[in-house]
Amino acid sequence: MPKVSEEHKAKMKGLIYQAALKNFSKNGYANTKMDDIAKTAEVSKGTLYLYFQSKEDLFYHMCKQNQQTLMEIREGLFKNKSNLASDLGKFYDDMVAKEKNTERAWLEGVTESLHNKKIKQMIIQQRKNLDEIVTEFLRQMRTEGGFFRDDVDLRAIARGMIALYNGLTVMRVTNKNDETIKSAWVKTMHAIITGSG
Repeated sequence: MPKVSEEHKAKMKGLIYQAALKNFSKNGYANTKMDDIAKTAEVSKGTLYLYFQSKEDLFYHMCKQNQQTLMEIREGLFKNKSNLASDLGKFYDDMVAKEKNTERAWLEGVTESLHNKKIKQMIIQQRKNLDEIVTEFLRQMRTEGGFFRDDVDLRAIARGMIALYNGLTVMRVTNKNDETIKSAWVKTMHAIITGSG
């Protein structure tokens, strides 16, 4: 039997993941079946289960992907105070573009966490991971760009940033004007960062 290449495995995993996101967003997490995901991905159930054992595995993969996206988007930004507003705008635009397909699926997972202990634990872990990632970014901003005073609680700022972004995500999903939402992000974060410097 021929050996499957790593490239093929990554392609199949991505295809299945995108099918899951479509189904979670369209039908809701609870109403999505693994059969639905296999059908959307145009793969057999056997192939689906080779890559993901459950919907929870797919949701976990989404959490990990979102963390990776955040780290990639942050690179090269927030090095210079004079670029703060433009960096905040670029960060927002890049996050929205990359997460567009996951926002509704994420909110479906949050709703599901009210009934599903595994998803609830994943969301709690995701929040802890994001706290660490964003706090570390803020430490880098302090060290490399002098953005924050030494007495500023960076973990509290990180949690506020995450909460603001999550709240704005709800606004985006409910079809509010995206430019208004972006402006709220940039102005609020600018005020927080400059007021903490």
